[in-house]
Amino acid sequence: MTKITYYDRIRLRTIDAPESSEDSELLIQIVPAHEADITAGRISVDAPVAQAVLHRRVGDKITVRAQGKPIPMRIIEVEKHLKSA
Repeated sequence: MTKITYYDRIRLRTIDAPESSEDSELLIQIVPAHEADITAGRISVDAPVAQAVLHRRVGDKITVRAQGKPIPMRIIEVEKHLKSA
């Protein structure tokens, strides 16, 4: 398995959520800050969630902080960007 890099699309799921729950999933793409667009799921490399997943692999557990609370998540899928594959 290869590591997550810029422009990869990453699907995350909260660890305690049932697999059928779409509300517990997050789909993001890590991009340079000047290309970030939260409405399109394009997250700046400087964002905490991006820092948490960068250079990780499918199956890895991460912890994302939201509203001051830790949220344990697992990387469940990575779609490699053509240039980083």
